[in-house]
Amino acid sequence: MFRKRDSQSSLFGTSNLMPAAKQQRVAKTWAAPFRERALPLIEEDVFARLYCADNGRPNRPVQTVFGVLLLKEMFGLTDAEALEQLEFNVLWHHALDLTLEEAHLPQKTLHNFRARLMADDQGRLAFETTTGRILAALGTDVSRQRLDSTHVMSNMAVRTRLGLFCETMRVFLKDLEKQHPQLTAAVPVRLWRRYVKGDGTASGYQDARSSAGRRRLEVCARDLYRLCTEFADTPAAALASYGLLQRLLEEQCAVGVSPQEPHDDADDAGEGGVPVILKAKHNVTGSSLQSPHDPDATYSGHKGKGYSVQVSETCGPDNETQIITHVSVTDACVSDAQATMPVLGDLDERDMRPDELVADTLYGSAENAMAAEAMRTELVSPVGGSTAPEDTATKLSAADFEMDAEGTGRCPAGHAADTQQVPNARSQRVLLGFVQATCAACPLRSYCPVTWHAPTQTYTVRIYPRAPGASPARADRCDLPRTLCDTRRH
Repeated sequence: MFRKRDSQSSLFGTSNLMPAAKQQRVAKTWAAPFRERALPLIEEDVFARLYCADNGRPNRPVQTVFGVLLLKEMFGLTDAEALEQLEFNVLWHHALDLTLEEAHLPQKTLHNFRARLMADDQGRLAFETTTGRILAALGTDVSRQRLDSTHVMSNMAVRTRLGLFCETMRVFLKDLEKQHPQLTAAVPVRLWRRYVKGDGTASGYQDARSSAGRRRLEVCARDLYRLCTEFADTPAAALASYGLLQRLLEEQCAVGVSPQEPHDDADDAGEGGVPVILKAKHNVTGSSLQSPHDPDATYSGHKGKGYSVQVSETCGPDNETQIITHVSVTDACVSDAQATMPVLGDLDERDMRPDELVADTLYGSAENAMAAEAMRTELVSPVGGSTAPEDTATKLSAADFEMDAEGTGRCPAGHAADTQQVPNARSQRVLLGFVQATCAACPLRSYCPVTWHAPTQTYTVRIYPRAPGASPARADRCDLPRTLCDTRRH
């Protein structure tokens, strides 16, 4: 049952029990401003919907539970560590305005409150309400904000394609054994043992050498088809794990008409042919299943498996403190360009729409720029495409480096090499080295072939010397054997 915290201060609070000298020291710590400024911003009525209105034991004060969660994240603690601080740390008692008797929470209370926040997107409600009050209290200017994304993963194992097949089938077989034990007889013993040990744990079938992995993956594809067809019209088809089997089959395999017989030395030899083949890996989309334990996770070719989190925050030059104004989770396989307008729409609904939104290149498509302008927001982002200078038609190569009249190697931007050496007496190439400071500020850095050499802490490139103004070597007039030529312009 929901009950607000009693606003009456206790006679036995930390402020009344500590000597004056210690009170002055506490006033200089983080605990004092948290108690005076942050704690009152936690509006308990917002969380009343998480509790029964008229039944059950009264709840622990929301300010205390929510405050513990805030401090837990603020200091990067585990649940156990946060609860220990709550029990014995005087600064936590002062920050949360608790007596020694009140400074206690069961771990289950903390877990259940967090679970309720996550259910039905209650966490978003808490974030938006609290953020609005913080902005109002600090007088933060929201007219200029920036938007970016980060990649996160849930607590799931990163599996290979073979491991994904094996684990998805293991999860289904264990669910089948638990929910419909009478149907387990329909699964051949050999198939069962490929994915489930006698104790119910995963078998070692997914741990294969790369040379054998492909053949095992083909066996998995056939087993997946066998399970899907065997239990399609049974009560097991209602299991969530069976739905994952079907999804995996549709995304990773192609079902035909002609049965594909296993090879004589295949692990499923003698179990009959099935009309299924594996799709090529590049034909499997990033939105495909990544883990049976987290079906919503997707795949980004740049960042891997997981989710993208879109974050916007204020960036006004006059703000004493910048505040995060929006957080949302999107699929990792989806481009950031598709997140721009939903973020702006959310900020507009909450009266936090910026006049100027700064973002990376992917956010700033022409369509997004025009849509943002229609909402009276200027979208500022780098222009997509190549940013090479006009006279840099193609990517630079070693052929663009030259030797000046004094025999000093110079890069296409005109910087003299900081180190210069010939590897051996027979070599016709020169190794040029440039310190990091030289290359970091160079406008041609993105198009330059130099590579970082950790032992010498320099950027290096090997060149065939040519005089200033000489044209890059061409294959039809190069004196060197083609196999030795170091240029990429012919």
